[in-house]
Amino acid sequence: MVNAGIFDGDLLVVDRIIPASHNKVVIAALDGELTVKRLVRRDGRVLLVPENPNYPEIDITEHEYVHIWGVVTYVIHKL
Repeated sequence: MVNAGIFDGDLLVVDRIIPASHNKVVIAALDGELTVKRLVRRDGRVLLVPENPNYPEIDITEHEYVHIWGVVTYVIHKL
């Protein structure tokens, strides 16, 4: 998520009350694995989109198990 200003080792503040909606950065559990991605709705599909060109988009429209844990609201960088 480097293009979103989120780097390895950063602390994320996650709000579980805010609804996950289009273009929000979310924490998602996908088939038991946690990931940080941007939630995007495009052409009737729901995607988890990385902010790093080295990773592919994930189409979650037909995944059996997807749980959005919350929306990332703040990023804390180490000095």
